[in-house]
Amino acid sequence: MFIGSWIINVAISFIAFLFVFIGSLSANTFPTTLFRSCLAFLFFFIFTYFIRWLLMLASKENNLKTEEKADIEESEQGEAIVKDEYTKEDIEKTSQYVKDLINN
Repeated sequence: MFIGSWIINVAISFIAFLFVFIGSLSANTFPTTLFRSCLAFLFFFIFTYFIRWLLMLASKENNLKTEEKADIEESEQGEAIVKDEYTKEDIEKTSQYVKDLINN
């Protein structure tokens, strides 16, 4: 999912619309100013989607790295828990079995 929502796109686009409209009104006719302002709105609306998409990709990669790190930590802790489950008798039996394999 994208970072933020479409409201961010509309807000940034509206601010761009106002800047272009106010800046262009004194030098151009009203229809030209309105047309250029609408183009600025459209451009910034699409551009903001692109920026939000890039942020989503960057955060997704960061989340994957964080999840991988958490999985590694869980597996290390899981191994420690498994090692604690062995009794002294199990360890001795395994040691004896390995010794028998080496000697034969």
